[in-house]
Amino acid sequence: MSAVIKTTTPFIIKSVLFKALEAVGSEPKILTSDLASALRKGRTLAGDILTNRSDYNGCQFFHKQGERWVFLHDSDEYSARIESQLSDRKYIPVSQFLTVLSHAYDTAYQEHVEAVAEQERIRLESERKARVESTRQNAIAKAKAHGYSVKQSETATGQIQLVLTRTV
Repeated sequence: MSAVIKTTTPFIIKSVLFKALEAVGSEPKILTSDLASALRKGRTLAGDILTNRSDYNGCQFFHKQGERWVFLHDSDEYSARIESQLSDRKYIPVSQFLTVLSHAYDTAYQEHVEAVAEQERIRLESERKARVESTRQNAIAKAKAHGYSVKQSETATGQIQLVLTRTV
């Protein structure tokens, strides 16, 4: 028997998926090449994300197919359980698990977007400061080349004011 379960949220960003899995208590682990060959011959690859959920076929995991991370599991959920000493949660069906994970992914994705936006804001601010400093240095150098003495002050609004004086 097989089943197709679609989520409303495609799992695309590995770090966000990892955070979401941690949030729902799935204890994710990145599969190394040594474990991949021993765990499920031919089914798992290095880089897959393992969960603490298992079924008749073994550990349930996420595998990257194209641009998306896809959850691979036994659709019958025969012998399904959570293998963890840390988690006291009971096994929930895959469809319910993916719904909960989808909500956690959305939350983690919003945090990711905010972090990226903050990094971009910091980058733009540092570029702006570098541009202002470069303009200030160029203005001072040009004024000194023309024989002016330069006095610098800062206004109450944070703007730099250059006062150029030349004695005749």
